[in-house]
Amino acid sequence: MNTEMRRPRWTRRAVVSALTMAPVAAAGPVPAAAPAEPRFISTWGKKGDRPGDFYSPISIAITPSGELFVTDLNNARVQRFTTDGAYLGEFPLPWDTPPRRSCMIGGMALDAQGLIYLSFMVQHKIAVYDPAGKVVREWGKRGAADGELFQPGGIVIRPDGTLFVADQCNHRVQRFTLDGQFVGKWGKHGSLPGRFGGPEPAGSRFAGPHFLAQDSQGRLYTTEGVLGRVQQLTPDGQPMSAWGNKSEKPGGFGAYPTGFSQNSFGPVGVMVDRHDRVWVSSLNDRVQCFTPHGTFLFAAGGPGHEPGQWARPHGMAMDGKGYLYVADAGNERIQKFEVPRPGM
Repeated sequence: MNTEMRRPRWTRRAVVSALTMAPVAAAGPVPAAAPAEPRFISTWGKKGDRPGDFYSPISIAITPSGELFVTDLNNARVQRFTTDGAYLGEFPLPWDTPPRRSCMIGGMALDAQGLIYLSFMVQHKIAVYDPAGKVVREWGKRGAADGELFQPGGIVIRPDGTLFVADQCNHRVQRFTLDGQFVGKWGKHGSLPGRFGGPEPAGSRFAGPHFLAQDSQGRLYTTEGVLGRVQQLTPDGQPMSAWGNKSEKPGGFGAYPTGFSQNSFGPVGVMVDRHDRVWVSSLNDRVQCFTPHGTFLFAAGGPGHEPGQWARPHGMAMDGKGYLYVADAGNERIQKFEVPRPGM
């Protein structure tokens, strides 16, 4: 694969599908049938620090108008693209430990006004930016008291105007107003439902919770890498269901050795689509789709470096047309898939 190309790449299969039309009726062309399994559409990016390059893309968020924001960890920036991968701009982020150019963002979310909420893992804070990259407000400091954070991860903004954040090393989820006022918290270290971390020592970010997602009914979903588990919880933290294992079977999350923990690692990202299907990325180079209660449905792509394959996928997002976008962190790129409709 020529990874030096910076424009989105299309498979021959996708191009043929896009250009072949059925007989035209009076109302216009008949739309192509949805795929029975996820179908690779395009990819963009390569390792580097120029506009459109990546050095560990982690999180993705999409505006209602179809602009993608991507956090670029080892370039300490947020980049902005069209859904076809055209570069639109970027803004810098404060470095974690100068002089190393790195900013570890744990999560990203957009509010109804288009403001960008970022969790700074190493800086133990939440910061809010406008689309031009100006800091609007920020809050948080390292600690375990109410409102304090210890390597915050995923972020979810609720319809009621509050924000949930995965407080990874405190093994809990905290709730804030959008201007940073503490509202509540739930969770603690452990393996029981509603707790986080399992066999990983307390205080380790590999214990989790890591990413967060919510569905149309208001239920929350969390990932725990070491335990290999996804949990479904109420907004008050009451456990509803849980699933996952670290096998290599369909629906399994694998057992990736990170080198930073004695325990292996499984699921990372979690995202819920408009049909309430739960998508999970894992460090065994899989992106898999489940029902809200954990029944495996299908997977997108597989391990590797070719288009449509993964190397340590992380954040995921879906646009208004139902296309899936994944931060393929190990391959330094974003990938786009067309996904099946329910019942296909």
